[in-house]
Amino acid sequence: MKGIFNLFFPWIILLFLSLTGFGQTENIEDAIEKSAELVESDHDFSNIIEDLNDLSKKPVNLNKATEENISEIPFLSPVQRKALFEYIQSYGEMFSIYELATIPGLDSNTILKIQPYIIIAPVQKIPSPTPGNLVRFGHHDLLLRYGQIFPKSEGYRVDDSIKTEKPGSFYPGGPQRYYFRYTYLWFDKIKIGFAGEKDPGEQFFAGAQSSGMDFYTGYLSLNNIGILRNLVIGNFRASYGQGLTLGSGLSIGSMPSFMLTGNQTRGIKPSLSMNEGNYFRGAAATIKINHVECSGFISYHPRDATVASFDSLESTVGEISSFINTGYHRTATEQAKKNVITELVYGGNISFSMSPRANLGFKFGITGISCRYSAPLAPTIHPYNQFGFCGDRNSNVGIDVQFRYRYYYFFGEISRSNNSEMAWLAGANLTPDPRMGVTIIYRNYEPRYQNLFSNAFGQNSLNANERGFYIAMNAVLHSRVTLSGYMDFFTFPWLRYRTDTPTRGQEYGFIIALQVAKNVLMNFRYYQKNIKRNQTADPDTVVHKLTDYFTKDYRFNIEWEPVQQVLLKSRIEFKETREGTGKKPMGFLLYQDARLKFRKWPLTVTMRYALFDIPDYDSRIYVYEPEVLYGYSVPSYEGKGMRFCMVLHTVIGHCFNVWLRGGWTYYNGRNSIGTGLDQIPGNNRYELTGQLMVRL
Repeated sequence: MKGIFNLFFPWIILLFLSLTGFGQTENIEDAIEKSAELVESDHDFSNIIEDLNDLSKKPVNLNKATEENISEIPFLSPVQRKALFEYIQSYGEMFSIYELATIPGLDSNTILKIQPYIIIAPVQKIPSPTPGNLVRFGHHDLLLRYGQIFPKSEGYRVDDSIKTEKPGSFYPGGPQRYYFRYTYLWFDKIKIGFAGEKDPGEQFFAGAQSSGMDFYTGYLSLNNIGILRNLVIGNFRASYGQGLTLGSGLSIGSMPSFMLTGNQTRGIKPSLSMNEGNYFRGAAATIKINHVECSGFISYHPRDATVASFDSLESTVGEISSFINTGYHRTATEQAKKNVITELVYGGNISFSMSPRANLGFKFGITGISCRYSAPLAPTIHPYNQFGFCGDRNSNVGIDVQFRYRYYYFFGEISRSNNSEMAWLAGANLTPDPRMGVTIIYRNYEPRYQNLFSNAFGQNSLNANERGFYIAMNAVLHSRVTLSGYMDFFTFPWLRYRTDTPTRGQEYGFIIALQVAKNVLMNFRYYQKNIKRNQTADPDTVVHKLTDYFTKDYRFNIEWEPVQQVLLKSRIEFKETREGTGKKPMGFLLYQDARLKFRKWPLTVTMRYALFDIPDYDSRIYVYEPEVLYGYSVPSYEGKGMRFCMVLHTVIGHCFNVWLRGGWTYYNGRNSIGTGLDQIPGNNRYELTGQLMVRL
């Protein structure tokens, strides 16, 4: 390990010699890392990545932007979005991005962050949708992706004799991952998408996957046609208000972080997510007449689950013990859980909004959702989960409000579940000065509140059994100095997993950002979380004693662009955890990124070299890695070793984009990587991804 460290030592010198930079508040990548660390189960970030990639590929033209278009621009608070929309309405066509600096509340840091997602261009006249124009002005994207991990894991290294004796002890398919997606776009009126994926270990046009890919998704979407805001047939996601009654899919800002939150309303959006558990498939539509907007949807599809009992007389599933959201259908055991029940979800939203004056606006909405399953959910009951959802049907109804006065924005939502239990939250975005923004949120989710489709702000993966007060602040202290911070104080009125009594905790952090040179960026981040959990003891103990558990994280980032074609990013991060009075060794991560764009060739090279020394799972560090278009990778680093990855991107002609990504992870002192059928012999792990996109 010393030899590896010595090889990397020049990068350490570069990192500390570059202390003449600038730092900006938390970006999307940082927020995804934080979300991956806080959620209690694996989440799919493909919707977030897809939205940002689509938005950067087809940014919002401010000269024809509606209020809904502006709400899609990331990094803006509700007050900033309203100020931007009012400026466009008041002054008409914009001619330069520098005009944004004259809008109250839009500082240079914010403008820099939103720049990839906006353009200022003349308004195009949309032709009539004749068959000829649909062909002539339509844009087609076809993406093909291949990925594989080397060497092969134990699930692919089984002898034929063992396969016959133990059919569930191996993966019948190959180790390759295949993915494709096709999209057709005609201005902002028509969008068609279709995608499919084969996971490693699943068969391809054979066995349980006789139709090729294991999972397919698709949609037809019509938008902004008269009073019809949108119509989606196929896969979609829906979210209203603050997501407390309905918030499908993971959204940035639903967990405590440095990003100002409080404007989660997204409505209905088509989706090509590969999340095979939590998704909607059916039909959804939204119409708007003057100040009234009305939406409705229905979704029906099979779901994976663990069968608890089977009705042999009716040949149907009697009860299920849990839903399965992994999407893996490799072994006979996994295939037996595929599509064992059906899920029917329907609901809608009606809202009224008005801005009688430029400095005054409000919105009021009612959301309802109902779900039914072909077999009841009957999990094993423990003290901590006895108030969770059981049965085959549930419904929720909620009311959300939004109110804006000048530079102050207030929001809230209250929701009721089928068992008459309540949950609510209220908050405000305040802009007392154009250089300062503050968000305050209070939430109160009763332990008995039941909702499988909520995604409101909070610490838990489900919005139940939680009360808390959160405050966040972003301030431009100087033209070159920005400070962001937050605090979250929370209590859990009832038991949780690994806590045998009600508990409380705190979480807080801050980012100091500095700009000294135009082409150098720098920031320092500190984050701490204090909670209580059971002491490790005899598993037969009924009620465990609680102990304090602390997590502290220190991070230093630098971005340096020495020339226009070269971008360097450096990060050094330390993380420590402590249980009770004991203290574990501090985890350590250091990486260097380099992105090179060649002038003479259409080639971009992105590289990362990382060193890590992290003592255990509790101290793991999540890192967002360079990836191919529409791909994402947020691995958790644990143990001691080195990581290298590289992405090559080239453009061939006007139609072809090619990506090639390779990765290598070396672990010091290990004889194997992973467990079970995914165990790889040795201490080296390699990945290879190839991707082709054809754009017409």
